[in-house]
Amino acid sequence: MVSTKLSEGDPGAKYFSREVTPRERAIFEGAITLGALYHQFVGTPIRDPAALERAIEESALAHPFIDEAEAEISETEKENENSYEYPELSGKALTIKLTANYEGAVAEMEMRRIPEMDYPLMFIKSVEG
Repeated sequence: MVSTKLSEGDPGAKYFSREVTPRERAIFEGAITLGALYHQFVGTPIRDPAALERAIEESALAHPFIDEAEAEISETEKENENSYEYPELSGKALTIKLTANYEGAVAEMEMRRIPEMDYPLMFIKSVEG
């Protein structure tokens, strides 16, 4: 897969150690994006989950070297039914899958709730290149 956001001429590359490989940089870019999305969107009021999923995906794709993004929000419930309560996004209800591509090195990253940990874990699914 060739990235649509070319790294050649990357003005940020000069700030990274020369020992950092394209593979490591792809992982870095994916991890930074997952962390940014988590902290940007957790706590957002949810009126239309599909619209929020699209907003998360578009935000991910605005990050450098991110080629693909998919977000899914699981069911959220109101704790109390009163006029002041509304559902808001929790990290445990959010799944994000994305692909980062840096100079042909491709990292597939994911964040989702791991049931046995009861925690929204960010992890590397696969790396090529």
